[in-house]
Amino acid sequence: MPHSLAKGSSGPTDSMKTIDPESPMRESLNAELAKATAELKAHMATWEYAFAMAGGCHGGRDHPVHWATHARTEGLTARCRELRARLAEHEL
Repeated sequence: MPHSLAKGSSGPTDSMKTIDPESPMRESLNAELAKATAELKAHMATWEYAFAMAGGCHGGRDHPVHWATHARTEGLTARCRELRARLAEHEL
């Protein structure tokens, strides 16, 4: 076994440890991401979302009635992005 991979090594690779793919933390993050992604997909399949995102010559998508839908979409998208980033941190 090379010295840099020896047990108890204090070489530069020690600072680049990854979380075991089957660790509780990683499983929890994967479960949260799956739930958040499913929630976002379900939200995007609604008529409410379709009307809020529709274009038009009068810019109906910017009507105040759709602000809550836009905010929910942005929140769900940000949550999925954050969870993906947290998972990526553990893959380094």
